[in-house]
Amino acid sequence: MKKKWIIAFSIIIFVIVLLIILSFTVFSLKSVELDFRTNKNYITATDEEIIESGEFRYNSSVFFHSKKDYINKIESKYPYIEVINIETVFPSKFIVHVAERQEIFALFHNEQFYICDDEFKVLKITDNFSSDQTNAILIDGLYIADRNYAVGEFMQVEGYLPIYDALFENNRPFGEQQSIIESINFESFYDENLKVEQPRIILNFFNGQRYIIYNASYGLVYKTSLMLDVFSQIYTYIGKVILVNGEEITLTEENLSKATIEIRNYYDYREHTEKDCYFDIIPYNV
Repeated sequence: MKKKWIIAFSIIIFVIVLLIILSFTVFSLKSVELDFRTNKNYITATDEEIIESGEFRYNSSVFFHSKKDYINKIESKYPYIEVINIETVFPSKFIVHVAERQEIFALFHNEQFYICDDEFKVLKITDNFSSDQTNAILIDGLYIADRNYAVGEFMQVEGYLPIYDALFENNRPFGEQQSIIESINFESFYDENLKVEQPRIILNFFNGQRYIIYNASYGLVYKTSLMLDVFSQIYTYIGKVILVNGEEITLTEENLSKATIEIRNYYDYREHTEKDCYFDIIPYNV
């Protein structure tokens, strides 16, 4: 009986030693490849330079790597890079799947403009803001923690509502967003129906129109969809007569070109859901 235990124990030790040997030979990291999932508009570094910044531990077992450390090192060195994941390809290779972060928002803070992606990661800092320097949309009205931020850090903001995601869900990728939206303001207003402060989003379009989404934390995707529908069809309302402060106004191309369009929801929640919303047109100079 004792001899059987010795044999079994010896086999276990042999298997463990064999696995360790295989782990540090056959399964040791030999190569790292880069896989870009997007175009490179801002990144000028070569694949080799990006991989080198990760400081990968070659010739050590692929089972004992801290991929999070590699990700942090790459993203710290190159702020425009987002590492989606690091894939292990057995027996001895890593594939680093990456995407380029986009310049989505510009925030004015501490007398400078911080150009950020949709997660408010700082991609660059500039003293001047112009469309020649960035495609970012200028946003205002957010609370920003009062500290200096370096490139590569995430800004601490409050008051943001996911308008970027709402537009994206309505089939408006960033390229289309930045072509029509000049700036976005986040603010609050006193809702007379609810008797509380509620958020609203003001979107200033390049064509001169302004769209205000009221109660923006409720049904934002649907209100954004309605806003885009109105934007695409606004001039079909030419000739329509509407009431503004009790006065009949005939809509013209001129007073629609710089009109304010308010997007609201219904308050009778027994009959209406967050999908139900409507709009009012306030003509220019009325």
